[in-house]
Amino acid sequence: MLAAADSAITPKRGREAQARVLWKKRGALLLPTRMYTPLVRVMAVRLPQASLGSAWVPCHPHIDGVNDVALEKALCVYLNSSVSVWAMMRARSPKKLTYPQFSMADLRARGEAVERLASAYDAHRDKPFMPLAQMCVDHVRLAMDAVLIDALGVGVDEIASIRQALAAEPLITGRRYAA
Repeated sequence: MLAAADSAITPKRGREAQARVLWKKRGALLLPTRMYTPLVRVMAVRLPQASLGSAWVPCHPHIDGVNDVALEKALCVYLNSSVSVWAMMRARSPKKLTYPQFSMADLRARGEAVERLASAYDAHRDKPFMPLAQMCVDHVRLAMDAVLIDALGVGVDEIASIRQALAAEPLITGRRYAA
């Protein structure tokens, strides 16, 4: 979940003004606008510094009375949980199943759960996720789901059922259902 910018950004000649406008919109929490689901590992990343991405869009969550950094971390944990993957797959553009694109929707979090989810981010931020098709055996995603179950009061069986269905979903695997 902890990411790093992979290249330096320099504006194209004649586009410096546009680059300055975009630069003001950078953020530490990035969400994908498109992805190839059979290979994707995470649905959100957080960088130590504000950045931009070509297939990633900055997210600037804010809830009055909640620490913005803790909120970013909490959202990063939630967005990488099985429940969030399920919700994002349902909200995708249907043009190509394994290459979904998302519109920018408002993100909300429950204030009392933010600190627990932010702590989970700190504990797991450097651990690699497995591809979504392997989410049933991905120890990092299982840990994210456990925190989500505890913090939001979501049912264990419901999360396990969602995770198993997602791991077999052709949208995620890039393969047809097994007969």
